[in-house]
Order: sequence, then structure tokens, then C-alpha cells
Amino acid sequence: MPPSLPSSSLGSLARGKQSLCFKSAARAFTSSSQCQAIGPESPKFIEIPLARQRFARKHIDIKGILPTPRNLFPRRAGDKASPEYIASATFEPTAAHQLTKNPSEYTAWKRRMAASRRENLREGLTKLHDRKVRKDAQVARKSSIKQENNQRLVDAPQRESDRLTSPTITAAMATFQHGALPDPNREARIAASAERVAAKAKAQEEARRDSLHSLYMHARSFITTEKELDAEIDKIFTERPFAHVHGRENETNIWDAEGSPMRVFDMLSEVSNTQKKAVDYYQTPAKVTGKRMVRIAEELTGGKMD
Repeated sequence: MPPSLPSSSLGSLARGKQSLCFKSAARAFTSSSQCQAIGPESPKFIEIPLARQRFARKHIDIKGILPTPRNLFPRRAGDKASPEYIASATFEPTAAHQLTKNPSEYTAWKRRMAASRRENLREGLTKLHDRKVRKDAQVARKSSIKQENNQRLVDAPQRESDRLTSPTITAAMATFQHGALPDPNREARIAASAERVAAKAKAQEEARRDSLHSLYMHARSFITTEKELDAEIDKIFTERPFAHVHGRENETNIWDAEGSPMRVFDMLSEVSNTQKKAVDYYQTPAKVTGKRMVRIAEELTGGKMD
């Protein structure tokens, strides 16, 4: 005999049974389940009829990318729909072992499969070619209709609204609406541009010629052999490198032997004859004149001079 339950347990069971009955009775008044119920905070809590949209397109999430379809009938492949091509692509078997009249079950099955493949290839080529011809004709027809429509709009007479509003269009605006803008000075601008291009090309040619001549003049002192290199090294790297400077034979620093390099201020002072040294101030202008004469001679002869 099972053990008896206490009175408290019996009371809880009775209350649970009563609550289940109440819930089942309450659920009879609705047709939606508890999981599908929409709360008042949802915008769909109140159903609002939507307007019918004839041309509305639903957003469809297309996963992946479709490959570009192959062109089964390229020009270089010839006419694949011709009987000659189909016959060469689906030729019948000619081997002796394939023409036996009493084949086995496996051989007969293979023959049926081969015949089915040949038939499918013939039918596929024919149907695909017909579809291609039909599609090309459809595209050509749409293109011709569009071209005819465009030509009709171009050749159409002036509309009444254009005629009524044309007096309000100024002459300056009319030039912008018909063809290219007028350019009366076009020939003069082209001629001036051609002259500038020719002058620039001539200047570049002169600069290249001058650079080539300067290179030729400087090439006389270039070191081209090992013997000349050894002689130049022995001449420079000596115990008395500044023996050629009068009064500075024993100096070992070029700044002490030949002085500091000439600055821009010194160059301007030499040109304007405003030197601070008395020897330089009272010297004759033969030095500056000699440099200028060399520069003038170079310009006249068109080459570098030493």
C-alpha cells in the first residue's frame, strides 16, 4: 500500500489543479499561442491596413554571386546548330565489338546510356540555339524601337510651350543651347601656341647643344686610365699639398692656404666695386671686364671657352 500524503501536500495539489483549469479556460478566449502574442510596446500591436502598391518590389537577399553564363555559340566556333556539326559531335559507334547483335545486359545498358547522351546533346544544341536566336531577335527589336523613338523625338516639331517661352531666352543663352560655343580667335590662339611650342623646343635644343659642348670642353681633364689616376693621386696626396700657393707652402689646411670661399656679398662687392680691402678697391676693372668678355665670346661663338 503506498504511503499517504500529508494534508499540506494535498492542499498544494488541489490548488495547482485549480490553477491549471483556470488557465485552460482562459486560453479558450484567444486563438494565438502565448509565444506568438504581441505586446503593446510593439508597432504591430495595432493592425493598420497597408496601401496596395502595384510596383513595389520586395527586398530579396540573394546569397552568393551567379557566374557569367558562357557563350555557347561564339563566332569562331562556326555554326553549332548545323546538321554537320551535330553529326560530328554525336557520331554513332563504328567499332566491331560495339555492333554485336547479342550484347550482355551491362553492354546493352551502356549502349542505351550512350544513345541517351547523344540524343540529349542533339536536343540541347538545337533548343539552346533556338533560344539564342529568339533572344537576339528580341534584343534587336527593342533596340530598333528605342532608336526609332529617339529619332522621332529628335525630328519632332517645336512644342507649343517651347514656342511660347522662346522669346524669353536671351541670345547669350541660345548660344549655349545649340552646338559648340563660338570661338572667333581660335586660329590666332592656335598659331600663338604653335610658336610657343616651337620656341620652347628650340630653347631645349640650344640647352642640349650647350651642355654637350661644355661636356666636350671638360672632358679634356677627365681621368680615363689607371696611369692618369695614379699620377693625380701622387700629385694631390703629398706632404705639401699647397706648394703651388705662394707664401703658403707649409700650410696643411685649405682654408688657411687659399682662404674662405667667396660669398654672395663678396661677389656683389666685386661687381659694384665696394670692397673693404684697399688692394681690391683700387684694382683696375680688367678682371671683371675679362670675365664679361669671355661670357660675351661664349654667347657669340655658341660654345664654352676656357
